[in-house]
Amino acid sequence: MVMEYAANNRYGSRLLVARRPGVRDRLTARVCARRLDQDLAAGVHPEMTPALALRARRLTAPPRRRQMADGYRRLPLEARGRLDCVGAELERLAATLESPGPVTASGAAQAWLLLTDGTGPLYNSHGPAGVRAAAERTLGNLSLEPANDDRL
Repeated sequence: MVMEYAANNRYGSRLLVARRPGVRDRLTARVCARRLDQDLAAGVHPEMTPALALRARRLTAPPRRRQMADGYRRLPLEARGRLDCVGAELERLAATLESPGPVTASGAAQAWLLLTDGTGPLYNSHGPAGVRAAAERTLGNLSLEPANDDRL
């Protein structure tokens, strides 16, 4: 098992701590990146395995976030008008990814999958509604803050 219980912390509770990543974990994080991205996007906690933690760190690192932001800004230009109606959502995604604040690993994985999955809504949508919904869902999951819910 990858997780171990550490000794009691100063508050008297036990902590769940992943072991240090080894060569196998680093290799898994690279070779199985798509599967790990899907797990993170689905909400699996990044500290469940060392490979997931490594992948989450890579996705949330500033260079990868800048790469994703650039990709989202290039999309409307490359789509030749097909994505013009969702340009505002894509720009908001790019701005959020470029902002200096932290983002969730789940949201970063969703943003990466949305951008790179050739079978996803950005590349195979028959209308802007699917792209808009995916972009808004991703944007909502990037934030560490819970969304405002007026129903409470």
